[in-house]
Amino acid sequence: MNAFVAARALLVRLGFAAGHILPVRSRVVLASAHGDRIGGNLAWIRDGIRRELPGVRIVQLTFWPGGQRTYVRAALHALTSGFHLATARLFVVDDYFFPMYVARPRAGTTYVQVWHACGAFKKFAYSVIDKQFGADAAQVQAIPIHSTYDLCLVSAARFTPAFAEAFRLPPERFTSALGIPRTDLFLDHDRMAAAATAVRGRYAIPAGRRVILYAPTYRASRMTNARDPLDLDIALLEAVLGSDHVLLLRSHPFVRERSRLPSSTPFAIDVSDHPDINELMLVSDVLVTDYSSAIYEFALLGRPMAFFAPDHATYESERGFYFDYMSGVPGPVFTSTDELAGWLRAGSFDTERVRRFAAESFDVMDGLATARFVDAVVRPALDPVGGASIR
Repeated sequence: MNAFVAARALLVRLGFAAGHILPVRSRVVLASAHGDRIGGNLAWIRDGIRRELPGVRIVQLTFWPGGQRTYVRAALHALTSGFHLATARLFVVDDYFFPMYVARPRAGTTYVQVWHACGAFKKFAYSVIDKQFGADAAQVQAIPIHSTYDLCLVSAARFTPAFAEAFRLPPERFTSALGIPRTDLFLDHDRMAAAATAVRGRYAIPAGRRVILYAPTYRASRMTNARDPLDLDIALLEAVLGSDHVLLLRSHPFVRERSRLPSSTPFAIDVSDHPDINELMLVSDVLVTDYSSAIYEFALLGRPMAFFAPDHATYESERGFYFDYMSGVPGPVFTSTDELAGWLRAGSFDTERVRRFAAESFDVMDGLATARFVDAVVRPALDPVGGASIR
C-alpha cells in the first residue's frame, strides 16, 4: 500500500472514530467519486426522497481527484466520509468508494451500492485485479474493496453472477426486483419530452437531421489521465453524412481534456458537458459506441446501435468482458470509419436485436423504481425497528 492510500485510510478511520462517539442519525448520504456533483441513480434517489420524505436530511458527498489542491481535498473528503459513514443510517454509493471499505460498518447503518451502469459489460473490480484497469492485488488484500455493501442493485438477475464475482459478495446481497431508479425517465413521457426539447435548444441541434450520438468509453488505466479514443475519423463521417446527419460527441465523464473537433460546421457538436447521458439519448436516432454500458439504457428506446471498436483485441486483453463481445453486443461491429459511415448512410437497421437485448437486460421496467427504492430501502434503513428488512 502506497503512502497516499495509507494516509487516506488513516484519515477515514479518524473521521469514523470521531463520528462513532455520536449516536447514529436518521439521515441519508449519497456519495460519488465521479465528479463534483451527483447524478444518475443518486440524483433520482435524492429527488425521490425529497418528494416522498421531505423531512429527511440528505448529505451529498462528491470528490474528483485533480488540480493543485488534490491532497488537501482528498484529506478533507476522507475525514468527512469517515464521519458520515459512522453516523448516517443510510449511505448510498454509485461506484468504487474508497472510504466505505476502510472501517468496519457500525451497527444501525446500511450501505447500498446502486452502481452507475446497467447490465454487466466490461469487467471491473475483482474481475480485473492486477490488469491495467484493475486494482493492485496487494492493496486490496490490505483493504478489501466492495466488501461492505448490505444491498446492491442490478438491472436483471442474470447479471448477479458477474457482480457477485466482481464484488466477491454472496448472490443474496443483490436484487433486480426494485428496478434502476434513473431508468424511470424512459417511462415518464412528459419529462422525456421536456428533456429532449431542452437538449435540442441547448446545443442548437438542427431539425430534420438524423442524430448520431457518439459515446465512447475512455482510454487509460486511471481516471485521472483518461482520454478519448482517436480512431474515429469525424471529418470522413462528415463527408459521407454531413448533408442530413448531425453527430453529438459525448466524451466519458472521466475525460477532462477532450479531443478537438475538426469541423466548424453544424455536423459535429460536443455535448460532453451535459450531465445526463440519458437525456442526450432522447434526441438521438442512433448510438455509436465502443464499450460503453450506455447500450443498456439506449436499448430501452428500441433504436439502432453500432459499435466502433478497432482496438477490440487490445481492450479485451487489458480489461475483458462478461460476454462474447462480437456476438453479444446488440448491433454490428466496425473497425473502420468507412464501414461505419456506409452503414449509417444505408440506414438499414436491425432494431429487433436491440429490443431482445433490452428485454433480457431489465427485469423491472415500470417507471416506479425510484419510489420502490424509497419505500423498500430508505424507509426501513431510517427506521430499522419499525421498517421492513431491505433484504
